[in-house]
Amino acid sequence: MLAMPTAAPADRNGQTAPPVESIREALPGLGLFSGFLLALAWPMLRWWHWEYTRPESYYGFAFFVPPLVALMLWHRRRELAAVPKRPAPAALLLATPALLLLTLAVKTEMQAVMSWAFLLSVLGGVWFVLGTRFVRVASFPLLFLWLMAPLPGPVLNDLTLQVQSLSTEGATMLLTGIGLHPVRFGNMVHLDNYILNVDVPCSGFKLLLTLFTFNSAFAFLTDSTPVRRWGLFLIGVPLSVFVNSVRIALIGVVGECLGTSAAVVFHDWSGMLSLVLCMVLLFGTAKVLGCRTFAGQRIF
Repeated sequence: MLAMPTAAPADRNGQTAPPVESIREALPGLGLFSGFLLALAWPMLRWWHWEYTRPESYYGFAFFVPPLVALMLWHRRRELAAVPKRPAPAALLLATPALLLLTLAVKTEMQAVMSWAFLLSVLGGVWFVLGTRFVRVASFPLLFLWLMAPLPGPVLNDLTLQVQSLSTEGATMLLTGIGLHPVRFGNMVHLDNYILNVDVPCSGFKLLLTLFTFNSAFAFLTDSTPVRRWGLFLIGVPLSVFVNSVRIALIGVVGECLGTSAAVVFHDWSGMLSLVLCMVLLFGTAKVLGCRTFAGQRIF
């Protein structure tokens, strides 16, 4: 028995929207839109690059976001290939205001608004060309792109101060637990022979942002149940605060036992050690939760 062909759904004007059989067919449209968007957002992209590369930047991890998005899309390639791709005119209700807002924000140099408008334009463009179903399947990678946007200054300052306080309190508790006698005054911890100053660069917020980014991608790419993946995702914030507290406490121990010079040397190397420790703990947690593959590859 032959199956009757189904008609393409009609739009509000009674016309049918032709389906896009593959992403390859949509590449010309995506390329044209991408070129226009990049030209429009060029001042914003220059500002992003400056934020990522300036000394003491919080956003050095942002260069890894596009490759991670590409890896996520590749991991979901079969689901994305199977999804019907049909232009979605409703997406213009998002893309058009976003492009107008981006134009205004670039001219008035409203940096945070530029980032939001750019990312909304990206979402609207993909939605318009490839359709609603594609966006649903690719929703996490598309939202993951927002981690490239620098936080507004007041938000960054408030969050940094909160994490700074938590890290200082955690380090004080750890130092007390190993038998030392720390006395905390704000973000300074006085030991018998050393004063530990937990300044903004040591607040741990940079580590938190970096770990949150990689942890989010890690949780998405592992093969586990939704509950366990959410567990991996949510553990990132407390894990980063704990590891930074350990780092600060170790700086205090080195300063107390070996002096200020040794503490400075350890401080300069401790950031990389903290990130490595976070990754080891993250992989260990994934193994305990029963994860076996990452992006389809068996690594546990």
